[in-house]
Amino acid sequence: MGKIAKLLLPFFLAVFAFGGGVFDEFDNNFAKANKQDRIQIYHELKGLYLSSILNNNDKLKLECLERLVSGGKSLGIDYSVYANELDLLSSKFSKLKPKVVETKKPAQLAKNTTSKIAQKIEYKILSTSSSKDEFIIRLNENSSNIKIKKSQLNTNKSYRQIFDFDGVLTTSYKNKKSQISDQIRVAQFDKNSVRIVFTNDTKQEIDYTIDDKNIIFSIKNSTQKATTKTKSAKTDQQATQKTKTNEQKQSLKTASTKPDVKNDTQKNISKTTTQKAQARGANKNRVIVLDAGHGGKDAGAVGKNKLYEKNIVLSIALETGKILKSRGYKVYFTRSNDKFIDLRDRTSIANEKKADIFISIHANAAPNAKKAKEMQGIETYFLSPTRSERSMQVASLENKADTDEMNYFTKISYLNFLNREKIIASNKLAIDVQSNLLGAVKSKFKVIDGGVREAPFWVLVGAQMPAVLIEAGYISNDKDHKLLSNKVYRDKIALGIANGIDDYFVKNR
Repeated sequence: MGKIAKLLLPFFLAVFAFGGGVFDEFDNNFAKANKQDRIQIYHELKGLYLSSILNNNDKLKLECLERLVSGGKSLGIDYSVYANELDLLSSKFSKLKPKVVETKKPAQLAKNTTSKIAQKIEYKILSTSSSKDEFIIRLNENSSNIKIKKSQLNTNKSYRQIFDFDGVLTTSYKNKKSQISDQIRVAQFDKNSVRIVFTNDTKQEIDYTIDDKNIIFSIKNSTQKATTKTKSAKTDQQATQKTKTNEQKQSLKTASTKPDVKNDTQKNISKTTTQKAQARGANKNRVIVLDAGHGGKDAGAVGKNKLYEKNIVLSIALETGKILKSRGYKVYFTRSNDKFIDLRDRTSIANEKKADIFISIHANAAPNAKKAKEMQGIETYFLSPTRSERSMQVASLENKADTDEMNYFTKISYLNFLNREKIIASNKLAIDVQSNLLGAVKSKFKVIDGGVREAPFWVLVGAQMPAVLIEAGYISNDKDHKLLSNKVYRDKIALGIANGIDDYFVKNR
């Protein structure tokens, strides 16, 4: 943790106690800090923003939002949610200012009345259509007065262009083969607004035009896209021609010999090997950060015969990393030995490494001796609001690792700023990981499926990529204790995690 971030702790305490008005110090420190410290300060500022919501302090909220937007811009973080909130709050403050009363002529009154009526129009999306050149949204009303806000979120692997406008979604859109971007998502962003996201693996500039009730999205540099497609088509044609020639040669060769089952099997094995090699080639660009829970002064859950959670999960993490590296992934560990790391520093490592996936590995424990007999099994969690008592108990146990975090966030309030897209992606990752965990372990051991669950784990807060937390079993349960003590079992858990990551990328390229 940087010195500047540490020095800001009294600042946040002062703001909590006395309200806004001391942000000059924050601005100076933020400007001087390095990127790692700015990320930490930015996340602390989110906590202050949430406090302003809970205390209904609009002035403090406005100060926080202005810095969350400007800070998000400088860090390259998606700040669109805060920008929207800032617009609404700024509008609210402007309405509270004294207005100069003017005598209006009948013509002006009529004009203002018409304007108010226009503002009350509720736009509904009736249908969507897609082609290689355009994406069209059909509304229920003339869209000439509609206001569309454009933003973008780009990484080194994907380019997203986002369009938001007031409206209600009455239809759904499924990805099609013929469309202007690799992926198009249309969703009800909140109660009053619709969001359209164009995602592509190469950079493109999406623009829109309005024609009566239609909003027409198209690519600005369509010539460049057409050229790319032409090149791709030529490459595909050459590949097809080459394949046909090879097939003809093979056909002539096969016609002169008898069918050979052994030969066919070898061909299938060869094909599978090629596919795996291709997959490994693609994995070279994937970055995985593995987090072995607890460590050092924090032993985590403790079982019989001094079986420490921190040692079990480190063994699993290191084996998982070994498997992933052999498959071509780039792997980093939050810890590779017995040392203590703050919860928030763990996700900071993942963010700094620009990880595609963050996996935190743990072993569970029941809250009391009575429940220890019945609570067992493998569980995979993703960060999300929850009403489950069991999930809250598990989260409470893991969150004890860093009590300082609890001073700045509450179990409920921090969930207000979670990124919805990351929740959905993390949920998908959790499903793939849990499925493969069970598949790998059940090949040799009898285990209980604890399922995919959602819970507020501090270690996952701030992760800018899909992130899940795995509970490899209950150290407090006799049967699970025996399994966790077995290295073969731990290695199977590692294999399941690696296979789950493979599955996730195959489904979500």
